[in-house]
Amino acid sequence: MKYLFSGLLAAVVMFIGCKDSETTPVDMYNYMPLEVGRYVIYDHKEEIYSAGKNAPVISSWQEKDQVIEQSKQNENSSTFIIARYKRSSDTDYWTKIKEYAVKQTPDRILTTIDNQTVFSLVFPIDEKVRWNGNSFNNNDPEEYSYESVNEPSTVSEKSFDQTITVVERMDSSVINKYTGLKKYALGIGLVYDDQISFEYCQTQECLNSDIRKVESGFHRTRTVRESGIVK
Repeated sequence: MKYLFSGLLAAVVMFIGCKDSETTPVDMYNYMPLEVGRYVIYDHKEEIYSAGKNAPVISSWQEKDQVIEQSKQNENSSTFIIARYKRSSDTDYWTKIKEYAVKQTPDRILTTIDNQTVFSLVFPIDEKVRWNGNSFNNNDPEEYSYESVNEPSTVSEKSFDQTITVVERMDSSVINKYTGLKKYALGIGLVYDDQISFEYCQTQECLNSDIRKVESGFHRTRTVRESGIVK
């Protein structure tokens, strides 16, 4: 019995060792793959709240981000130009609305859009890492962090084997709510973006209520619809 147990234990250890050795290392840069022709299409939804209105103005459309150009600063640094297109539905034509730049270096991803640069990702990717997303602009410091690194996730009924979540902001109080969260899937890039900026009603009646009433602000989401590469 003793020898049988020892044999079983050795087999288990060997199995675990083989399993670990066969695990493919994750290419952390592949959470935002960048090459000319690569695109992602999103469903975009926006809710705009205004003072004096009981309900938000809700609108939705589709956006496509496609890499159209690459320039190398050196062998370790490249800047990619991404064109953003917009349409109301599947049957409409795409209309180009802007271009923006994404700079990739060995330790970071910088996104410059509408003349503002955001420190989007830092490498290596680790849940212990914290960084200032506004390091390269004039806005107040904002601590970014990673959550659920290399974890499976489902976005709009689409399942992804490996994703990371970037928490950009999580500020809430009785008078406002500011949150920002992005999710990236391996081999695709950004698959989910949720941004909230709410100012709550501050009358005594509102403050005494358990339900926060949004006085003004917005809630914007971008959810992946399709992705691919145009050669």
